[in-house]
Amino acid sequence: MIDIIKKQWFVILIALIFIGFSIFCIYDTNKGKLPGKSVDGKDVVVSLEKENITADELYDEMYKTYGDSVLMNQFNNAVIDEAVKTTDELKETAKQIRTNVETNAQNYASSYQMSSEEYITTMLKQQGYEYEQLDDFCLLAAKMQKMQNDYIDKNFDSLFDDYYKEKQPRTVSHILIKVADVNNPTEEEQKQIDAVNKELKEGKSFEEVAKKYSADGSAENGGSLGLMDKDTQYVESFKKAALGLKSNETSEWVKESNENYSGWHLIKAGKTTKEEIKEEINKNKDLKDQLYYNIANYHTDITNKMIKEAMENLDIKYSSDDIKKMIDESLNSEN
Repeated sequence: MIDIIKKQWFVILIALIFIGFSIFCIYDTNKGKLPGKSVDGKDVVVSLEKENITADELYDEMYKTYGDSVLMNQFNNAVIDEAVKTTDELKETAKQIRTNVETNAQNYASSYQMSSEEYITTMLKQQGYEYEQLDDFCLLAAKMQKMQNDYIDKNFDSLFDDYYKEKQPRTVSHILIKVADVNNPTEEEQKQIDAVNKELKEGKSFEEVAKKYSADGSAENGGSLGLMDKDTQYVESFKKAALGLKSNETSEWVKESNENYSGWHLIKAGKTTKEEIKEEINKNKDLKDQLYYNIANYHTDITNKMIKEAMENLDIKYSSDDIKKMIDESLNSEN
């Protein structure tokens, strides 16, 4: 069965932050693994026959590798915080983000034998925050979402056109009938397949039939899976069929069997043209958020561009020419 994760883009952003800083969690959880062992007052992380690696040495090496990235994160955070005015609406969004941060922390923390609070604390420290500042961090994430959405709004036509040509976005719905052996449906399974075919042929809407028969969690939404494109993590058989459809076309039954589920999909394309998708996102906020997240993923330089644009209206001073050069080079890089 297709696993649909219906989340705002910033929820995924938070998850990526947790994943991205896993190496720092490894450092924090391992630096005390040799209790009682120290050299010159420094905790030993790894002890070999002729050499010890201390926590300070490990941290210094990590800083050489990741120090510039951490500085850029903090610089970007400061620009976003200064450039975007705090509003009541953003405060409400920040509350939603905090809930999602805490949920993600519970999922990831167990992998490192930490409590969710310890995990959040570790992540926040790499962003220059303490645990007590979690609300501030979540407000920053809300501001980042707004800044990014505002930038895409302003440059939508050019950003969307390039993304559309490459990734073939479209809205899709499906009906899933679970089949133990996709090549030999049981009598009961075949009855369900035949019933779907019959009711669609009689003129019942795809949405109505999906609600009645589909075994997927999307059934309650009439089988709607929202927006997908070439990068969406669906099984290849489903993706290939869905990307081959034009607006309002319905596929033949697609058979799929893997370690997660076994069944037959009937797929319907909704909006596939640029004009249709543009019109649809003006009526559906969730779809718009999903599209904007995809556009931002496609245009990997979008963060640098919006930060540089925001900097034009801020009075920024640097402690040294080297710092200014590093920041300029980072913002002008293609990655």
